[in-house]
Amino acid sequence: MAVTAPPTPPVTRPPGPPTTRPRPLTARDDRPPGRPDEHDHGAAWAFLWILFAFKMATVFLIWWASRSYETGVFLLGTTWFWIIIPVLAFAAPIAFRWRLIRVRRRRAALQRSEWLVKSS
Repeated sequence: MAVTAPPTPPVTRPPGPPTTRPRPLTARDDRPPGRPDEHDHGAAWAFLWILFAFKMATVFLIWWASRSYETGVFLLGTTWFWIIIPVLAFAAPIAFRWRLIRVRRRRAALQRSEWLVKSS
């Protein structure tokens, strides 16, 4: 049995420039890149809102099907803590804006006191 050399691969050209056109820039491309360990919490909030909506729809359907005072008291007693999700969701932006207004008011007062600028 004769031993032969392995076949030689065909000659290929080096890769050229990409043949697709670059995609247009979007508003997301204008932002500076975030840290690699920075996570987007939008998916978590979307999941919580969907979970909250389905929970409230289920509670409503249970109440609608029975329409008794005892069922309403039971549902209220077992689902009152679900109100924490919208409270947290709305409290954070409100607290941020409230603090921002206070800080800007304090900054304006300090500028007026330092530079004796008349308030407008």
